[in-house]
Amino acid sequence: MFWLLIKVKRGRKAQATTFVVLGLVILAAVILMIYLRGQFIFGPVTVEKLEEQGIVPIKDHIDTCVNDVAPDYFERIGLQGGYLSTPTDTFRNYDGVPISYLCYNIEGKFTCYSRYLTKENMESQLEEAIKNGLSSCLNLQKFGKGAQVSIGALDVDVDIGDFVSLVTVNLPVSISKGDVVVEEDKFESEINVPLGELYGVSRDIIEVETLAGDFDQLAYMLLHKGQHIIDKKKPYPDKLYILKTKDSDYIFQFFVQDEPS
Repeated sequence: MFWLLIKVKRGRKAQATTFVVLGLVILAAVILMIYLRGQFIFGPVTVEKLEEQGIVPIKDHIDTCVNDVAPDYFERIGLQGGYLSTPTDTFRNYDGVPISYLCYNIEGKFTCYSRYLTKENMESQLEEAIKNGLSSCLNLQKFGKGAQVSIGALDVDVDIGDFVSLVTVNLPVSISKGDVVVEEDKFESEINVPLGELYGVSRDIIEVETLAGDFDQLAYMLLHKGQHIIDKKKPYPDKLYILKTKDSDYIFQFFVQDEPS
């Protein structure tokens, strides 16, 4: 019996040692990969590196920055009803979020008048915010140690799609070493949120609110076969519409202003 216990303990000890060794091997492999990748970023640029990797490491860096910066602004613009900033008298706080009015009350009537938020307006807001965010994230000089680096002016274009939005970073970049030159001036990244789709739903709702004074969200959801989830709340005296798609947790919400009774 005593011999069996010793054998079990030795077996467990050997198994633990195997796991430790395996863990060290994996860690060493990860460190080696990081080191090899870092040779282009932080080590001197050589002709061979430029010919082999081209502009790809810079493209990856820009894409990483876009995906670090842009999603927060896309989320905020949805939560705040299409506006990143909410001037006085254009919003109502609800659960700590300043949610914009997209339709203002008409005194003595059941209808409202549209604030007329456009997709172009949202794109312009996002472009400016993302551009400012990228300015503090991007560090392209580290890619050009030992080479000639030229970096132009930064600009950002946003194209809001139904389910995928495109962020284009316009930034002329050129790295040269000897006779080898790599350059690029546009870098595209995708943001997977249904902002355009939900914006379209908001326009349908506001059109009805401006003409009839009340929107039947259940009939709309049935008509569109459950593709959209519309939650209508009535925090007195206003109406709050919270929009989602069935396949995403992304939210676009806004207030319709109503008259106190």
